Amino acid sequence: MHHLPRDLSLRLDAISGPLPDPAPFRHAAVLAPILIEATPGDGPRLLLIERASNLRSHPGQLAFPGGKPDPGDADLVATALREAWEEVALPPGQVTVLGRLNPVPVPTGYVIIPFVGLVDGPFVPTHAEAEVTAVLTPALRTVADPAVYRFAGEREWQGQRYELHEFQIHQPPLWGATARIVYDLLQRLDLAPPRPPDPP
Repeated sequence: MHHLPRDLSLRLDAISGPLPDPAPFRHAAVLAPILIEATPGDGPRLLLIERASNLRSHPGQLAFPGGKPDPGDADLVATALREAWEEVALPPGQVTVLGRLNPVPVPTGYVIIPFVGLVDGPFVPTHAEAEVTAVLTPALRTVADPAVYRFAGEREWQGQRYELHEFQIHQPPLWGATARIVYDLLQRLDLAPPRPPDPP
């Protein structure tokens, strides 16, 4: 995949569309940055962080930049952009937020609202050592390769059924809530690796 679909924003949920009340959970926001001026030949890339191993929640996991709202954030988009600036020094002015993906509840008591943003122009991520161990920028076509994908079944949690996905693009692999967000994005790009058929 060398180019993103021109109608990508139409394939996403509206940025300011209504969100269901997350109670008893609280909202958190992440930014799924797509780097479009990357190495020629590789096409668009995703930006992921490897969370530091000493963090209280989700240590060592691959994630998108993000977190819980600060009182000064105007809205959840502002939260996602602020966290991306704090965690990987991504300038908010370089990001065009196109839309939202499906909300993802996580056991830590949050409903994650993922925003998809295009990063235009050259950007060299630097990371806040305290929270982030490494920054990964895998090409979308690498993440979409069926050879790295594993469907890990379905679970039910708090009355919600959800699918588990795993992408062997790093050690540790991409799994959990972030893998669900990535699979949702790949589906909207018509790039999702096929899931195994349901048993008869």
